[in-house]
Order: sequence, then C-alpha cells, then structure tokens
Amino acid sequence: MVGPFQREFLMTDDIRDLFSYRLARLARANDRDAQSSLFGRHGMVLSEWRTLSVIRVTRPCTLRRLATEDFLDEGQMSRTVKTLVDRGWVARTPAPDDGRSFLLALTPEGEAVYQSILPEVIAANEAMLVCLTAEERQHLMSALQKILDALRAAAQ
Repeated sequence: MVGPFQREFLMTDDIRDLFSYRLARLARANDRDAQSSLFGRHGMVLSEWRTLSVIRVTRPCTLRRLATEDFLDEGQMSRTVKTLVDRGWVARTPAPDDGRSFLLALTPEGEAVYQSILPEVIAANEAMLVCLTAEERQHLMSALQKILDALRAAAQ
C-alpha cells in the first residue's frame, strides 16, 4: 500500500516532482558552486577534492575501494588519482597482500591542502542547509545514508 507521502512523489507526470530529478538539480547546483570556488581559489577540480577527501578518511585505501565509495569506475578514478599523485598530494605504495594493487594515502602536502580547504567546504555546506532545523538535517542525512546503503547492497 502506498502512503500519502509516497503517492505525492510517485504518482505524477511532472518530472520535477521526482526524487531523482530534485536530487540531480541539487547536486548540479552544489557542484557548480563548489567547482567555481575550488578552481578559483585552489586550482583544484571538484573530483580531485572529493577523491583527496575520501582517501583521507579511508586511508590507506585501494583504487577499487575508492571507486566503489564514489560510485565511479576504476578508470575514471585512476585518472583523478594520477593527478593527485603527480601534484604530490597522494602517495601510492604497493599493497603488501596484492602485488597488482596500490595503497593510497595523503602525503603531508596533501593533508595541508585538505586542511586548508575543509573550513570553506564546511561553511558552504552549512550555508546550503541553513533553511533546515537540526532535526530536519539529521533526518535528511539519515535518509540519504539509507539510500546509499541500499544502492551499495544492490550493486554487490
């Protein structure tokens, strides 16, 4: 049985009412603003920032784990990682248990770049969510995590 909330978003012929459309619009607006700021101030593209950040919190990680975390193919992720390695922000070391794989971790320079950008990213996120109460923010983040977890489970 479909409840009233579900019906509002599922039973429509207006694409603007669909979750996926609204999420894509929100992501594009966020990416546009973040890209403008990162490139202008730090000479970094958004994919590089996100990859640098995920490497930092999952360290050390493999390219495969990184690609899985970001829902990207390994080829795309490999090009971004190569740029970060070339800039001296990420180090690649052979994985001890798999000679074909590398472990990725931030270099001290990469950590400094991360620390210099993080306050700006936090402030931008706060500005985007200012219209929500603390409880609404918690519900939103919880719901988004549930969706991500379900997508990961379905991909396995």
